[in-house]
Order: sequence, then structure tokens, then C-alpha cells
Amino acid sequence: ADIDQIAKKLGRKIGTRITVIAPDGVVLGDSEEDPERMENHATRPEIERALEGQVGKSIRYSTTLKQRMMYVAIPVEKSGRIVGVIRTSLPLEEIEGLIGTMNRNIGHFTVLLLTFALVLAYLSSKLLSRPIKDMVDTTKKIASGDFGVRVFAKRKDELGELAAALNEMARKLEDSFASLSTERQELRAILSSTVEGIVVLEEGGRIILANESFKRMFGLPPSIGGKFYWEILRNPDFKTFVENISRKGKVEAKEVGFQDKVYLANGVLLDGRKVAVFHDITEFKKLERIKADFVANVSHELRTPLTAIKGFVETLEEEATPVQQHFLRIIRRHSDRLINLVNDLLILSKLEDRELKLEIQEVNLKDLVSDVLRMFEGRIKEKNLTAELFAEEDNAVIHGDPFLLEQLFINLIDNAIKYNVENGRIELRLSPIDGHMKIEVSDTGIGIAREHLDRIFERFYVVDKGRSRELGGTGLGLSIVKHIVLAHNGRIDVQSEPGRGTTFTVVLPK
Repeated sequence: ADIDQIAKKLGRKIGTRITVIAPDGVVLGDSEEDPERMENHATRPEIERALEGQVGKSIRYSTTLKQRMMYVAIPVEKSGRIVGVIRTSLPLEEIEGLIGTMNRNIGHFTVLLLTFALVLAYLSSKLLSRPIKDMVDTTKKIASGDFGVRVFAKRKDELGELAAALNEMARKLEDSFASLSTERQELRAILSSTVEGIVVLEEGGRIILANESFKRMFGLPPSIGGKFYWEILRNPDFKTFVENISRKGKVEAKEVGFQDKVYLANGVLLDGRKVAVFHDITEFKKLERIKADFVANVSHELRTPLTAIKGFVETLEEEATPVQQHFLRIIRRHSDRLINLVNDLLILSKLEDRELKLEIQEVNLKDLVSDVLRMFEGRIKEKNLTAELFAEEDNAVIHGDPFLLEQLFINLIDNAIKYNVENGRIELRLSPIDGHMKIEVSDTGIGIAREHLDRIFERFYVVDKGRSRELGGTGLGLSIVKHIVLAHNGRIDVQSEPGRGTTFTVVLPK
């Protein structure tokens, strides 16, 4: 009875139905009904959950109150044991009414909040749009080339920082374009005043830039920018030169002929563009031809009397006295030196002829070198030298000009003998490598100092003039060797150390 009274009093105070249930489901008190008339609640879902020590919840129709109710039950514990359950309940209709009222209030508040947000956004956009519009207009002017325009913004926020950055960008662009404009004017002045022809082609062959000298050299019209070079310049040498730039990336000292002119062309590939420079060497080539013709003619004219002198000397030696023989030997030695010089000049003149055509044949280098060594047998024995040839018979064959290849070995072996020491060695090696033939001529002679190595292939360059004159050298042998190697599309290298000897390495295509 006390529990029932407490339940009724508490229910009136909080406006909620309260029911107290014993662990066996018997109702001990209820704020709205007589507990003795109420059913056992042990099987009610919310009571079962509460008796398990949890908060029980349930929504169902109440047979006592004749309406849908929401029930919430919690266990009452004492000394860790459940001694009862307190349950509260509210009509669902009342809860739904409260929820509806709350939803309406939330809706009204949301509408009010959205209206306020829209008004605030409109006002903010008005405040922000003007500086943003100013910056957009300024950016468009900068894009159109007006780098002197600036944004006037005194704001201290992010927009102010953006405006300051935009102004700084405009200033730097203005400075950069002013500098570029100056450099462009300087470049135009240089290009227009230089005597060399300069042309820049894009990757596909379209002309980007060409100076007046280039147009004048090739007889082109004033306006050629944007046209493909083959549309206005039909020249095989020029076409080959441009194709080589694309393939190799760099072309140096290529001769390009046009009508009666000869131009020395250099080209390079830069960022996909071909840059080429042409220098008029027509007069130089004419002088070179005159010089070559003069040398050839003089050499031919000298050969006959020199041969005659040598023949007469040999005849006179047969009946000369010892004193006369001494002077005749001097005459013969100098005659031989002059004959060698004339022969070398004739060979070099032939090699320097731009229209030189090689007599290409199959050449067995092993046989050729063996023949050349036999030519030098006497001189080799004179200095007590050992000469050895290392070659593979089957792989020693290349295609080349037999006469020129013979001259190559004659000059290299002649040097190896001339500048070798008594009891020295000469080794010749023929080795096939990747479709080429590697030729090595080594000696154990006096060697060549490093500072001379870059110049030994120049005409008339001698390391030791006194020794060379004494040995009968002309200063043309290695120049002839290099010309022969280049005529066969090969390459030559030299390694030497004073007192240790010299090795010449020639690589020729097979």
C-alpha cells in the first residue's frame, strides 16, 4: 500500500504513469490504477528485459487504458540483486503530438535560419564580388598584353593578399616582357647584320626564322616564314644536311653546294627545332683548288727531272772515286727525299679532291700487310727489328681501295721502322669487331709526347724536325693516313708514351 501511494503521488507530480512491479510480475503499485485489479506483468516485453538487468522498451495497446502506449522499464537493484522494476508510460498520441510540435518549431527555425543565411550571403557576395570582378578584369587585361594595369585593393584579408600577388605577377611580367623585347630587338639586329646565313626550322621542316643573309645565299624571296623549306629550296645537299640534323642531333662542317657557290654548314637540334648556320667558303674553295692544282702540276713537273737525277747519280756511282761516291750518295739521298715528298704531295692532292672516287674492291688485309712488310724487309733487318702480323685469315677481308689501303700501311709501317729503336718490335693486329676491321700498328720506339698528339695528323707537322730531316721524313705521311681512313668512313686514334712506343688504331667498315 505504501508503494502504491508513493507511485500515485509521484505520478501526479511528474504527469506520467508509474508502475512498480515485483520480480515475480505482481504489480505492487500504480499511479493510475488499483494494483490488485491489474494482471501479472511478468510476461510484458519491457518487464522481461528489465528483469534481465537491462532497460526495457515497448510500444503497444494498453487494455487497461484503452490506447497505444510507450513503456520504459528499469530494474531496481539491491546488493547486486534485482528486487523489482519501475515502469513509466506515456500515451503515444501525446508523444507524437510533442514530436509534431517540435518538428514544426524546427521547420520554422530552419526557414528563419535559411532566410537569414540567404540575406547574409547576398550581402557578403555584394561585398566580395566587386574586388573579385576587378581582379578578373585586371587578369583579362594582363592576358591581352597590358602589363601596366594594377588592382587597387586595401583589404587585409585573403582577397587583399590575392590582389597584392596579382599586382606582383603583373609587375614581373612587365619586366620580363620588356627584357624579352630588348633581347628580341638585339637578336634581330645581330641576325640582320651578320654575314652568315642563319635559319631555324621546326620539327616538321617549316621555316620559323631566316635572316637576310640566308635568303640572299639561296636566292629566296623576302617572305618565307611559315613555309616548308622544300617548297622554296630544292637542293639535295640542303635536304641531306637537314635530315642529318634530325637523325644525329648535330652536324658540323658539312659542305652544301648551291649553283656556283659552296657553303660550310653547321647545325644542331634544340628542343625539337633545327638551327643551322651557313658560311660562304666559295672563294676559299677556289683558292684551295688553285693550290691543289698548283701542287699537283709542280709535283708532276718535278717528278721527271728528279727521277732523271737519281738515274744519273746511280750511273755515275759505278765509276766514281770514293770521294765522288760520298757526294753522289748525298745527292741520291736528297733526291730520294724530294721524290718521296713529290709522291706524297700527289697522293695527298688526290685524296683532298672533293670528287675523289674510290676503286672499291675486296681486299685481304692479311695478304696486303704481308706484301708491305716484304717491301720493308731490308730496313727491318738493318735495325734488327722483329715484325709480327697477327690476323685471322677468314676474317681479314674488307671492301676498300687497294692502292689507298696499301699507302696507309706503307706510311704506318714506315713510321714504325723510322722511329723505332735498335732491336725493337713492330706488331700488326687485324681483328674483326661488329662489322668493322680493327687495325693496330704498334712499335717500341721513341714515342710521342702528349702535347704533340693532337697535331701529328696535320700536313708538314713534325715532332722533331732535326730527326725527321735526318730520317727522310716529309711530314705528310700521317696526314695521308688520316685522309685515307676518312675516305673509307673509318676512324683513327693514337696512343703513345715517350720512351715506351706508339700504337696507331684504325677502324674501317668491312
